[in-house]
Amino acid sequence: MATLVRIAKAIEDEAVRRYALLAGLMDRRGEPATALAFRVMLDEERRHVVAVDRWAASVGEPGPASGDFEWRLPADLSSSWEDIAGSALLTPYRAFAVAVENEERAFSFYAYLAARAENEQTRAEAEKLGAEELRHAALLRRWRRRAYHRERRPTRPGPPQLDSVETLRDFLARQEAAIAAAHSALAARLKRAGDVASAQLLERPVPGSPQPRVAGAVPGLETAWPGTAGESDEDPRHLLVDAQKPLEALADVLEGVMATADGDLFDEAAAAMGGVVERIARISLRTD
Repeated sequence: MATLVRIAKAIEDEAVRRYALLAGLMDRRGEPATALAFRVMLDEERRHVVAVDRWAASVGEPGPASGDFEWRLPADLSSSWEDIAGSALLTPYRAFAVAVENEERAFSFYAYLAARAENEQTRAEAEKLGAEELRHAALLRRWRRRAYHRERRPTRPGPPQLDSVETLRDFLARQEAAIAAAHSALAARLKRAGDVASAQLLERPVPGSPQPRVAGAVPGLETAWPGTAGESDEDPRHLLVDAQKPLEALADVLEGVMATADGDLFDEAAAAMGGVVERIARISLRTD
């Protein structure tokens, strides 16, 4: 148990350091959406650090972290974490790829420990921690795919009418109303499928959502999204994938606005993007 505690502490501490570093690097490179995604992971890992510390204290093993786990870098990207800030190769796609690889390595560490555990408690804890790393890797793979496609298409500006804070807020209010309606319908299906916790997540109000100034449709506003789950498909995983689609569509629009805006409009779009990225992450982490 002492070995598991030390390695778990090392894995979580290292993840906190690297996500903080990657978020800062992406900010400095003008990739705020990617930086926000890494900050979501940073918050998740900080919660894990607290949980591991609490668990260690409860079993009487509050020892220091092991030095046996460090994130690796591909040889063609950089020779060290100290040099990576100057690497022109650190695109959002490559940054997510580094994170995926190291989350998968963390899972392998826990799987190794679980297979060789000397008692049931240690095995169960190692398997639980490993499952968390797999969930993180799955979310990061989705963001990696998104970055891959984004880097291979021309920059898409936001809709032309979103040229002021007021019009952006009105757009967001209408889009959020459409998303809320879609999520409400999916939440009802999740409840029928027995996944009440996921249903409650979709029904949770979005803090600070503005109200539209004028009723009616906005040009370019998407109110229907292609679903993965058919009407008779009650698999919670499929329903949660569908719940992410309108948020991802909104993220596409906000990325376009952020690519061309500055000043207050950029700040407004970036704040909205932060909330959207976090919601996508929370939903995605329930699908695995």
